[in-house]
Amino acid sequence: MQEYPVQQVLELACAAQRINNDYVKYPEAKHDSEGKFLYMIQSNKSLIEITLDHRLWRGDPKDAPMPLRVGPEDVARAEEIKKYYRKLIFAAVEGENEFLIEVNSILSGETVPNNKFGYVACLPSVQLKDAQRSLVTKAVRSVDNGYLGQPGDNLFDLDCEILEVIKSKNFDAWNIGAIINNKLVSWMSQKELAVGPCVIVKAKIKDTRKHWKHQTDETRINYVKAMQ
Repeated sequence: MQEYPVQQVLELACAAQRINNDYVKYPEAKHDSEGKFLYMIQSNKSLIEITLDHRLWRGDPKDAPMPLRVGPEDVARAEEIKKYYRKLIFAAVEGENEFLIEVNSILSGETVPNNKFGYVACLPSVQLKDAQRSLVTKAVRSVDNGYLGQPGDNLFDLDCEILEVIKSKNFDAWNIGAIINNKLVSWMSQKELAVGPCVIVKAKIKDTRKHWKHQTDETRINYVKAMQ
């Protein structure tokens, strides 16, 4: 088992996240619209391994991915991740979360063994999602109670702040969480929208309910035309 500098491995994890545009845990085959195989996307962990030592690659040599190249944005992202988890050190010390305990142990050390690369490889994705969830929770706690109207009401030309965009597990669509007139709103979108400002050109109130997690009043809308 080989040990590698934590800083180097973390920077490579950020580069792998940037290259794959996501955290890829297992290799994924990509196909065209007719189902023809195009290429393989290698896991983030594998990209780190092949960059540090080609001997860590366990697949066919001809399938080995190109080594990663760390850029300034990866170095900056690594520092952001380290600062974020430093703030959570008390949760790790108190033993509330086994993942945090392991991450704190790794990030506070100088080196990390290759059998723990998986923890580091997922950090750029995990940290981003954790930070976003914290922002959403903070925003949801500040909204007003009440709804935008009654089921069946039409809505037009409303400024909106999108808080989160989550790919549906059951449908080829995204669940959008947002704030309109300081009230919590959500809808399903066939188009992936971006977190941030948005204008609801038109929509219709589908129903009113409590948010499944925060139990805040939430207006569910449909037939949404949104502009960003």
